[in-house]
Amino acid sequence: MASETLAAGPGVELSYIDTGAPSTSSLYTTVIALHGMCFNNQIFERILPVACKKGVRFVAPNRRTFPGSTALSPEELNLIMSGGPEEKKDAEIQALGHQIALFIDNFIQKYNIPPISEDGRSGGIVFLAWSLGCTFAFATIASSLTLPAEVRDRLASRIRSLILYDPAPSILGLPNPEQNWAPLIDTTIPQELRLIAFGQWVTGYFEHGDLSKRDLSSLSWVIPSNNRVPTIYNISKDKLNEMGSFGLDAVPDLMLLINFVDQLKNAYRKTCYDAEIIKTFPAMKVTLLTSDTTPAFGPAGMWAMQDDEKENGGTRPVNYKIVSGINHFWHWEDPESAFDGFMALS
Repeated sequence: MASETLAAGPGVELSYIDTGAPSTSSLYTTVIALHGMCFNNQIFERILPVACKKGVRFVAPNRRTFPGSTALSPEELNLIMSGGPEEKKDAEIQALGHQIALFIDNFIQKYNIPPISEDGRSGGIVFLAWSLGCTFAFATIASSLTLPAEVRDRLASRIRSLILYDPAPSILGLPNPEQNWAPLIDTTIPQELRLIAFGQWVTGYFEHGDLSKRDLSSLSWVIPSNNRVPTIYNISKDKLNEMGSFGLDAVPDLMLLINFVDQLKNAYRKTCYDAEIIKTFPAMKVTLLTSDTTPAFGPAGMWAMQDDEKENGGTRPVNYKIVSGINHFWHWEDPESAFDGFMALS
């Protein structure tokens, strides 16, 4: 499916793929999906025909630095890669959030996206954020209070669900547990190979202990199971080259997690627990989705968020969902099941 571009604020455009409006109903639901680290919006390719078949519009923009979207400026890149004053980092996260919010608002206006129905069961937007994409979804919602009122109102009348699909604790700006391991942080792996090693490792299936015990030491942090073939072996070399970024262009995402910890935590907490956000987005249901066979960061992220919600939660509880037997790439491995699962949470 060919990409198009849409304005996302002054001097910024985001490329996107879009199934188009379904022909079966004028009151349809739209999914807007944000991709994660290393994999661009083409990772949602296999779910697009499923959405079409089921009368749902599916849109996946590429974040900045990914193909077709406006690159980060040298100043932005330097701030993300090297850090800087807190006020500059606060402004950058707000700007990145504004850009996605304005992309969504411009998409709403360009295509007359239906608002949420009176019963809340159709129409509107399901905001699906996968992995690192959750960071940018938080920035989008958290920064919305500083947008013009008419933009904020259009967003609030459409966004009915925020699905946080398998985020690690660090994506929430929360500390990783001491057991945490991934090729990205293993200094015994040559630096130039860590991203591609991560890209292979993260597609595996893992055998964990009983998640009901909430025991971090029972999680399989390093070695995937040999019971299932990792997703990467079901992706052709050409397709992986098309949708994967494992070189220097993927490094800013990693550095954002390292240098913007407070900003990520603030955006997450504001999105999920802030009274003004809850008032502004009264229809937005928030759900975290993970699995018992995804990498250990998934269950760890869920437990970290549950513990944080107990201390800092607001008046709208977050929902938590464990889907058994899926990995971090459910949407590629079993797109129909994944689509049905996402819509059930919306």
